[in-house]
Amino acid sequence: MKIDSHTHTSYSKHAVGSVDEVVRSAIARGIDILTLTDHAPFHIDSRNRLLESELDAYFEDIESARSTYRGDIRILRGLEFDYLPGSCGYIERMQATYDLDFAIGSIHYVPLGADDTVKVWELDRLNHPAVLAHYFASLCELLECGLFDAVGHADTLVRGVPEPIVCRWMEPLAATFARHGIAFELNASGLRKTMLDTALGHEVDTRWSYPSRALLPMLIDAGAAFTIGSDAHAPEDVGAGVHAMLDALVPLGLRTVSYFEQHRRIDVDVALLTASTS
Repeated sequence: MKIDSHTHTSYSKHAVGSVDEVVRSAIARGIDILTLTDHAPFHIDSRNRLLESELDAYFEDIESARSTYRGDIRILRGLEFDYLPGSCGYIERMQATYDLDFAIGSIHYVPLGADDTVKVWELDRLNHPAVLAHYFASLCELLECGLFDAVGHADTLVRGVPEPIVCRWMEPLAATFARHGIAFELNASGLRKTMLDTALGHEVDTRWSYPSRALLPMLIDAGAAFTIGSDAHAPEDVGAGVHAMLDALVPLGLRTVSYFEQHRRIDVDVALLTASTS
């Protein structure tokens, strides 16, 4: 069995490929369960996400693909929501309007003041006490708000922050994932992204960034569940890195990976997933 629970289409604006093209690519790559999770409408950066006026068309395209490829692949309806303090009401209203299988909550923006918002891809700005404090306070709120099935790339800060520091900040929250039934996403895009090399003073693209291999045993011990996704932004990236992640994480104690259908968590033994890579 092959699962990809985090993918994007051209509805996200900074991604390419129609829903149909992403689905056909998933079928060609042997994906059995595909969740489409385009970026939900939000008041920040509206040019890089779905607009509210496009949501009906997005879900209609998913339903069309479900009908066309029935029997070839299981297609699930998802959205990746941005989370900021104070955004719960808006997200809750959107979720009440549309029937979702899977809701990812992600933090891409860290507001430091009225005129200063740090983006998580601004790697040279991440390792700052104020950024870390705001990021993990927001993550705590996200985990406790009850709106999400999983947190997307919660450990993305390791791209610009030493891994031991991220683990120290994450440790008090590890049990919160299990307590609130929210899965920690193992996001394979970290295998394709750069990291900040502080010694060299620039980004390098020769390292695995996230998911954090140091963080995984802590989360397992705390009883957290895990989803897995490529975070593909093009059809050719569907499923990319998922097998490599499993190969690296199973020896660290990973035993199950989950996906969500109608917000119900379904656990899959990793033996079923790694067998399909042989």
